[in-house]
Order: sequence, then structure tokens, then C-alpha cells
Amino acid sequence: ALAVALLSRKGFGSADFAKFHPGGALGKQLYLRVRELYTLHERPVVLPDASLSEVILEMTSKRLGATAVEDSSGHLLGIITDGDLRRMLQRGGGGQVNAKDILTPAPKFVSPDTLAVDALALMRQYSITQLVVMEHGKYLGIVHLHDLLREGLV
Repeated sequence: ALAVALLSRKGFGSADFAKFHPGGALGKQLYLRVRELYTLHERPVVLPDASLSEVILEMTSKRLGATAVEDSSGHLLGIITDGDLRRMLQRGGGGQVNAKDILTPAPKFVSPDTLAVDALALMRQYSITQLVVMEHGKYLGIVHLHDLLREGLV
């Protein structure tokens, strides 16, 4: 109690505590950025004309449950998630389907400088498990809910 009173009197707040304990829960909430999470994965991406099997192979190999779709110039066209694949199959699709036929345009995204807790809030708000990481209009990668779980933010 005496230590808390002294810290309070000196104006030592939660931000100060987080600065000296960045690995703790409070430190992670105040300082952990998406940039420190998405780089753990390879960057999943396919071209618009990729076949359904190529999409599935890319998603499986990168283990994120999603892949971005970019044109040959590197412009992000959208994202395909495992949920998109399930919904397409439920509708009876799957024959000669290409990535461009099932992508979700304008996916939810964050910048690498977004706080991890803000990324988590966005995932919760939209009931999604992945966010595209973009900077200056360029696709950098995908951050997954599991990345946030691993850091103890959930």
C-alpha cells in the first residue's frame, strides 16, 4: 500500500508501468503493434486466375485460413478466407472457379503501426479472425486472431 501511494504521488501511471514492463499484459495493450505479429508468417497471395486448388494450397501452406488476391502489378484485389470457400461450396460452386470469382473485395485492414488491441477490437466488431496488413496501399501480410492469442491479448 505504501509503494502504491508513493507511485501515485509521483505521478507514476499505467503508461509508466507499461514502459518498464513491456512484456506484461498492460505493456502489450499499450505498446504491442501489428508489425510485431504479422511478420511471423509468410505472405499468402495468389493471382486472380489461380484455380480453386491453388487457392487452397496457398491457404494451407501459410496456415492462416486466408490468402490475398493480387494482380500482376501487386495491387490488392481482395481476400479469400476459409469461410468464403465454405460458403461457395454450400452454394454448389467449385467447378471452374478462379480466385477472382470468390474473393471478397475491400477486406478489413490495419496498418503495421496499429496497436494489437485495436486490431483485436476490429476483429471482434466484424466477427472475423484475420485482418489484412496494408501500408501506403501495399499489401504486407495477414494478422490472425491466433497471433493475438499467442501474445495473451485475448
